[in-house]
Amino acid sequence: MSTETDFAPHCKVTGIIGTETRFELLMPDVWNGKFVMGGGGGFVGFVINTALEFGPLQKGYATVGTDTGHRGHPLDGSWALNNLERIVSFGHQAVHRTAVTAKALITGYYGRDISRSVFVGCSRGGGQALMEAQRYPEDFDGIVAGAPAYDWTRELGARNTRLNQAMYPDPDDLSVATITPAKQRLIGKAVMEQCDALDGLEDGILNNPMRCEFDVASLACDGDVSDSCLSKREISAARAIYDGVRIEGKLVFPGFPIGGELGPNGWAKWLTGGLQVIEGVGEFQEGVAAASDEPAPVAPNAHFAFGNGVMKYLVFHDPDWDYSRYSFDTFFSDVAAASQTLDATDPNLDAFRARGGKLLITNSWGDMAISPYGTIEYYESVMERDPAAAADVRLMILPGVDHCHGGPGPYWVNYVDVIDEWVETGEAPDQLTAFWLDGQMQPDGSRPVCAHPKYLQYKGSGDPRDASSFSCIGGQ
Repeated sequence: MSTETDFAPHCKVTGIIGTETRFELLMPDVWNGKFVMGGGGGFVGFVINTALEFGPLQKGYATVGTDTGHRGHPLDGSWALNNLERIVSFGHQAVHRTAVTAKALITGYYGRDISRSVFVGCSRGGGQALMEAQRYPEDFDGIVAGAPAYDWTRELGARNTRLNQAMYPDPDDLSVATITPAKQRLIGKAVMEQCDALDGLEDGILNNPMRCEFDVASLACDGDVSDSCLSKREISAARAIYDGVRIEGKLVFPGFPIGGELGPNGWAKWLTGGLQVIEGVGEFQEGVAAASDEPAPVAPNAHFAFGNGVMKYLVFHDPDWDYSRYSFDTFFSDVAAASQTLDATDPNLDAFRARGGKLLITNSWGDMAISPYGTIEYYESVMERDPAAAADVRLMILPGVDHCHGGPGPYWVNYVDVIDEWVETGEAPDQLTAFWLDGQMQPDGSRPVCAHPKYLQYKGSGDPRDASSFSCIGGQ
């Protein structure tokens, strides 16, 4: 990973596009002829360039990031209140305008054309990545969409509102979620006892949660409620996590896989929490929210803030909107206008692919921010529309990894190198290698990452921190 002190000598250009879209462009003294744009996180709100994590300046890339047209904390959506220009900028326009502006500045500065342009983002940046492939296919030759927050109305609006109703039915009491820390431990331990060994190795990592048939109702109390069993209300709240959101009996957005119950960056940070339980919810993504100078909204978990932020400020434009009273009866008409600007759900990638574009989509089985099931749903919609897209679109799901990085599994992949090589060679990756990092941010063990629908299996012997001890199996 890279830090600012590691940057190669470069020229920095900052500016404002239109009314208030800020950007920062870094152009190295020794240029390799290529351009990489890095995505943002959450509601963004200040200039973010997550491509810098991969050391692009040291390798000669020119690179840019943007604040997407507003200032604020990445958990705070209040900037959007009655401001259509900011919503359009956030939804798609700011990234496109920044890319176009950066390209013009780069070619003018170096006096020659850019040989290759790529985009790398995770979370909101992953959603930006999909939006670019769908709406502005001419901007980039290769795109990495990590843990893509691509469906702001169904996932971050409807799904999170349903979760907020289940975890905090009384909006005046945000102290502890319906599922307390003790009940989280109960559920998480039961999941691991039943499913951890399915991949041939008991290591606290589920390589494919879809293989585990865990039923949270198996923990139901027979009599008195205690910390060793779950009440009906607690089971219902857990099912709101696992089963997703349904409106009029139809699944609108899928839930989360099992396996994220125990880690500090899993359920507690994103889905349950409580003002008396969790600290630092505002710093929901290291290196993103932690760098913001703006105050975080009061929230017992990160998705509480996102759900309310989307519905209050991007859908209803009503700061007094109350999630606890929302019935979903008019959900689809409520979000129709916002969806057209915010949601990157179009499976048609024809124009992007016709230019030779390559799209790598990633997520993690331990991601409790952006459900991998939702990411799979989008990927499969692309394949169903045109099976030939498999030549240009890949989905990789990392086991045991939290949102974008961290967790018990190895998460480090240099996605700038990966997408650049794919565009260069035209050879789609069937698997990647992910690394753990030591205290000096150097590789310290590895495992493969399989192209969906294949998944990882331990061979039965060998070092569990060596990629050669695992195989990609299953799938088509």
